[in-house]
Amino acid sequence: MNISKEQYTANGFTGLVNLGNTCFLNSCLQALSHTYELHAVFDKPAVQTKMAANTDSLDVLIFNEWKSLVQLMWSGNGAVKPLRFVSSVHEIAQKKGVEVFTGYAQNDVSEFLRFVVNCFHNSISRSVKVNISGKPQSTVDTLAVNCYEMLSSMYSKEYSEIMDLFYGISVTEIRGLGNASLIHSQKPEQFFILDLPIDRAAPTLTNCFNLFVAPEQLTGDNMWFNEKTGQKEVVQKRTLFWNLPTVLIITLKRFETHGRHIHRINDLVDFPLSGLNLSSYVEGYRADKYNYNLYAVCNHIGGPMGGHYTAFVKNDAANKWIHYDDNGVSIIDNPASIVTPMAYCLFYRLAV
Repeated sequence: MNISKEQYTANGFTGLVNLGNTCFLNSCLQALSHTYELHAVFDKPAVQTKMAANTDSLDVLIFNEWKSLVQLMWSGNGAVKPLRFVSSVHEIAQKKGVEVFTGYAQNDVSEFLRFVVNCFHNSISRSVKVNISGKPQSTVDTLAVNCYEMLSSMYSKEYSEIMDLFYGISVTEIRGLGNASLIHSQKPEQFFILDLPIDRAAPTLTNCFNLFVAPEQLTGDNMWFNEKTGQKEVVQKRTLFWNLPTVLIITLKRFETHGRHIHRINDLVDFPLSGLNLSSYVEGYRADKYNYNLYAVCNHIGGPMGGHYTAFVKNDAANKWIHYDDNGVSIIDNPASIVTPMAYCLFYRLAV
């Protein structure tokens, strides 16, 4: 992306003009523009070679517009109209059949994040072969084989460095109720954004994680069907993590549906700005390395059917937190003020 250390230090105070309900897009782009690990991905020679051979791809077109916009954002300080990028989003969303991003309606920032990062992934994805060798010597090894076989199948069709950066592996595990050591199944799958339920009794980010991984009994109509015995059984189901990504994105599930009505949960969820240790939730190799620092927050203000988005983003090079409210940019003097009931999408990176 050709952004120098000097630019990271002196610049990055550029706002984005709201072109009409594009605040969700602006807040997302501010967070991504400060994800320097993403810039580094596209500087890799193998990635540049793949993109050079894929110039007619719709996904490469949207990346090129994003690249131009980000370089403009980091070239100085002020305000930029992201007209070309927004127009390319509308055009490519139309061609991809993603109707929600074809006009100027308000949208969910996490859904746009999924859309644009998936375009980045598609622009450089290619087939790779994963070789798995050795025999499992422990339950961790057995789980490793399950996870790597899943990755091997997926990467044989599409792999990119975007997956290494943003994706982790969660595992749905089914255990016998009477015999907790009896593991019926472990199904791994990749995830991009973690959608965490809010613990209303004690709304902290740690408790949201605890709620997400809490085991549940499958009983009654939800009993698990044992294909070996042909019988339904009461079992315990839980979620665990094989690994977590370098950049961990968390969405707080602030919207609940009650009949025909959608309700917004306005609780203040306490989350750390640094030192988020998630090692206890990981059961893969090197589980002790998962310590994270916050670098961006996308805020949602308003109701479930609309509202406004802003972003708090940390410029690590300048060691400053910045509030981006469309074209408005201001330095945050008290970082503790970042923790508010408006926090919706949290961006953490592995501590180094």
